[in-house]
Amino acid sequence: MMGNSKRVIFHIDVNSAYLSWEAVYRLQQGDTLDLRNIPSIVGGDPKTRHGIVLAKSIPAKKYNIKTGETLSDALNKCPNLTIISPSYGLYMKGSNAGFGFLSFPVMSFSSVPFSMILD
Repeated sequence: MMGNSKRVIFHIDVNSAYLSWEAVYRLQQGDTLDLRNIPSIVGGDPKTRHGIVLAKSIPAKKYNIKTGETLSDALNKCPNLTIISPSYGLYMKGSNAGFGFLSFPVMSFSSVPFSMILD
């Protein structure tokens, strides 16, 4: 940006987005259990119990489960933890929808094209 231009910085925290998108998708498919209301995580392979925590529910945070920690460490903290394998296609759809939603408001605040903001 040049000269006297004011800079606008957007910070959008989507730390639990994978879990939220997964929960909403499952509810839309008829599941009665809302993953957002129980200790649950997205990450790793629940059968082999290998991998890391990619996203966690608010109830999982109460057990001090951290994003990036191993599944075995998370299970040691919360043995009744529900583990969901990642659904990357679903997350790409959610991410694309989010960026699509943001493109209009960002453009109303900035003369910089949204594609350049992402670079």
